Amino acid sequence: MVRLLGLLSLATAGPRLLAAQESDGAAVAHLSAAFLGAPVDTAASVEECPEVTTQPNFDLDSFISKRWYAQQQMPVLYLPASQNYCVYAEYRRLERPSFFGFTIQVHNYAQDFKGGAHDSGTIICARSDDPQDPAKLLVGPWFLPAIRGITAGPYWVVAHDEAEGYALVAGGQPTIRGPGGCRTGSGLNNAGLWIFTREQRRNEALVQKVRGIARGKGFDLSVLNDVDQNLCSGGESEAIRV
Repeated sequence: MVRLLGLLSLATAGPRLLAAQESDGAAVAHLSAAFLGAPVDTAASVEECPEVTTQPNFDLDSFISKRWYAQQQMPVLYLPASQNYCVYAEYRRLERPSFFGFTIQVHNYAQDFKGGAHDSGTIICARSDDPQDPAKLLVGPWFLPAIRGITAGPYWVVAHDEAEGYALVAGGQPTIRGPGGCRTGSGLNNAGLWIFTREQRRNEALVQKVRGIARGKGFDLSVLNDVDQNLCSGGESEAIRV
């Protein structure tokens, strides 16, 4: 919900990521400033992009049951290409909805090329974005009301197969036409595309299968970069609680 779980990570999803060295107080201030000053991607040609459908008969509990490892992802404001290392996302249902209606705790993690950790801690949560479609979630910081496109972003599970161990996640409807298809914006909200697998070790055949699904949905695959999942040391999260 790499929104790598999206601010997924300053977590649309998707994934929002913060430096692990920041205290929760500093992270809150950092996030608030980011929302106030974050650029907004505009829809240049939404009428030319096919409407993206999400996973039919989506089982949210199955989706959030275990950690997801990103194998490919689109660079966005909160998850630049320099952090394409050891990226994962994990989720847990809250015991009760938060004050602003969030129901799922999101934890996103990534490393940069020097091994520096970028960890969302307990900042990010998710809630339903469409009562008729459980595969459409809204992701944002727990301490702000979920205002779509401003303080929270869409995190859509476009495809999910638990038996095969893959998921394709998008930061909402792609609206920007390119030579290879359509993409979302690359800012803080309404942004991102991720290929996740349950196994950390890359399965190239499985990645190519999910790329084919994305291509069939009309996504521009040129935005996807590989994530290096080698030499990673991320253990079980101790921070996946509000």
